This record gives sequence, C-alpha cells and structure tokens, in this order.
Amino acid sequence: MSRKYWSLRRIMVVIIVFALTTGLLFGGRFLYEKFFQRHPLQKWVRTNPAITSYELMEQGAGLRLELELESAQVENLQEILEPFLREVLVRKEQPVTEILIANEPSPELAEVYYKLSFALEEAKMTGEYNTLYEVLQDLQREAGEADFRIYLGADFLYVQLKKGNENYFRVLPRNEGVQSGLAVTVSPKGGKG
Repeated sequence: MSRKYWSLRRIMVVIIVFALTTGLLFGGRFLYEKFFQRHPLQKWVRTNPAITSYELMEQGAGLRLELELESAQVENLQEILEPFLREVLVRKEQPVTEILIANEPSPELAEVYYKLSFALEEAKMTGEYNTLYEVLQDLQREAGEADFRIYLGADFLYVQLKKGNENYFRVLPRNEGVQSGLAVTVSPKGGKG
C-alpha cells in the first residue's frame, strides 16, 4: 500500500511540473509581449501595412521619426501617419518634431518637388494655402497622369507625389513652433520673381 501512495505522490508531482512547464512554454510569449516588450509601438505598427519599419530618436524637446513606407499601400499619407504620431505621443509622452521618410524621388518627381517647394515655403510663412493649391494643380496638369497631393495636418504638411510607379513622400512642419530642420527658413528679399 505504501508503494501506491508513493506512486500517487510521484504522479501528482509530475502532473504539476508538466502543467507549469506547459504554462511557461505557451504563456511565455504572451507574457513577454505584455510585460517585457522593449518596443511597445511594434505591435501597433504591425496593424498598419503601409509602415514597414520605423525608428524613433530623441532630439531636443521632441522625437525624430524615421520610417519606411510600402508606397503601394499609401493612399493618404496623413491618414497613415497621424494615428501613429498620436500613438507615439501617448506611449513616449513626447511629440514628434521631425519626420523623415526613406525614399528617393525619380528625377521627374524631384523636379516637381523643387517647383513646389517655393509655394510650400510661402504658404508656411504666410498661412495662405490657396496659391499652394493652384501651383500643385498646375504641376499636376503639366505632369499628365499623376496624383499630386498635399494634406494639411495640425502640425505637419504631408506631401504625396505619385506618377506611374514612382512615389515621393515628404513631411514638413506646418508651424514655426515645430522645429524640425526639414525646411530652411529664408528671409524674403527683393520683389516678385
């Protein structure tokens, strides 16, 4: 009879060890993601197919965000980035003051952005965006089959240039209060021209 008692005790120990081991194996990943994950924004980014990778760096009073986008997934740059910027603000408790998107424009889109940059700077300085819209429409007419857009956010201007398979994205601070170093402020001299 004592042999049965010892055997039952041993079985109970084995069952408890098995349950603990199984729980740790299957629950370890959940616990890691829930409590020990070093990059809590990764989970949020995985839900957005347009953002392929990102990196946040502290700079002055805010954060610099560098990211890569899947251009085929980008229909509206502002709708993709602003929820992410809010999530960064909640998680890191610091605003993003500079956004750099890793992409190289084609020579044609680089020329379009160059022509557009003057109207962008003027709109930022004066707060008048009608001229910017007219310049953007003229550039789109000149380009033909193209989709050029600028979205006006609270803190940033989201420039989205698409022509054929080529894309170029740029995010500029809208207000002078957001110091990002993306746009150089030039003092206006002389007249029109």
